[in-house]
Amino acid sequence: MSLFLKIFIWFWLAMALVSTALMIAVALTESDHNESEWREMTGTAVRLYAQTAAELYERDGQGALVIYLQRVEQTAQMETRIYDAGGTEVSGRPATQETKHLAEVADRIQTNDEAVFDFAAEPKPFALVAQKVYGRTGARYVLVSEMPHDKSRSLFSNPGTLLIRLAVVVLTAGLVCYGLARHLAGPVEVLRAGVRRLARGDLSVRVGSKFGTHRNEFGELSQDFDSMAARIETLVMSQRRLLGDISHELRSPLARLSVALGIAKRRAETEAPGLIGPLDRIERESERLNELIGQLLTLTRLETSPNEMEKKPVDLGELIAQVVADADFEAQARNRKVEVTVTEECKTQGNVELLRSAVENVVRNGVRYTAENTSVEVTLRCANEGGHGDAIISVRDYGKGVPKEALNDLFRPFYRVADARDRRTGGTGLGLAITERAVRLHGGTIKAANAPEGGLVIEIVLPVATN
Repeated sequence: MSLFLKIFIWFWLAMALVSTALMIAVALTESDHNESEWREMTGTAVRLYAQTAAELYERDGQGALVIYLQRVEQTAQMETRIYDAGGTEVSGRPATQETKHLAEVADRIQTNDEAVFDFAAEPKPFALVAQKVYGRTGARYVLVSEMPHDKSRSLFSNPGTLLIRLAVVVLTAGLVCYGLARHLAGPVEVLRAGVRRLARGDLSVRVGSKFGTHRNEFGELSQDFDSMAARIETLVMSQRRLLGDISHELRSPLARLSVALGIAKRRAETEAPGLIGPLDRIERESERLNELIGQLLTLTRLETSPNEMEKKPVDLGELIAQVVADADFEAQARNRKVEVTVTEECKTQGNVELLRSAVENVVRNGVRYTAENTSVEVTLRCANEGGHGDAIISVRDYGKGVPKEALNDLFRPFYRVADARDRRTGGTGLGLAITERAVRLHGGTIKAANAPEGGLVIEIVLPVATN
């Protein structure tokens, strides 16, 4: 899972859970607060009604009391009954068992200030409230009212409303967290892309301009990255220039050495025949040195001037056939063979000579290390769908293979798995390095692996030409 998704999901879940918990806590505490306020207001109202009813009954009688209670019921939306000290309903209304019982309970309470509440009638949407008062004559009365009250109403009483609220919380948290995660993960993606370009050999990559003038940790990291990339580019370019300059400078004395060697061999034929052998050895080493310098110049040119390469359609089948024919002719002198086992029609866009050199280096490397009386097998397959695909060139030998830990180093310049063997076979350690850079310049890849039955397999993948 990417860093962006991890940051987004964790922040989203955290904010959604915290927001939901806060919403529930506020609703629950608000419900308790509302209940307390309702009790206080209801007790005050019932106490006022009870005191007025008692005084009105003592002064004007039952008729006036009934009219007053009817008016209260109409305005306050509640039913009332009033009891005297003997438990008789003085307004003449029929008493219910619940109201009479609550009146007896309220009458036993010593204070007049506290109202008595009874919610036993739930889940019906009303409550019984009793209030004891004293009339002007000192007589005790208890007023019992049926008050509208839905105590069960809460945050969870309406699931539809709850779901809508939760959805709003989750979506809002998601939008906020998306912006936050993008803000945090965006710079990491920029740095990651820069690192990948640097790893592919693009030493000119810089990321500081994409961060603007941000003075935070990511901005400082981008500046450090640019400094590192600039330093690496300087060192590598200096090395490449030095390598190219030395190679060019060696060409002149080597050419003069070859001329002097030719003159010496002609004179030795008549004056000192015994020197012919040593002079031939000097000539072979001179040719080997000349080959090495040529490879160094090719490698330097590939690394310093990649854009100067001229590209055109290349028939890979024809190119491989030519390389295999030449290599097989040389391999027969070593009791080895080179053959094409699979070939398909396939074209790519590139430089013919550079691609020929790349394939030839791999094939000659296979001839160098395959066992006697074996063949180096070359295959060409084309995976082309709708004008897009890859050309896959595979070269397999039947040698001893390469240690697993050395497979990734085969394409480094001057790398040798075994120095003594390379010297004996004449390898310079530059052929596969040149192949790797040539393949990379054509937008392809190259990798090496040991075959299960023994030997080394090198696979080159090139993009198929679209026209």
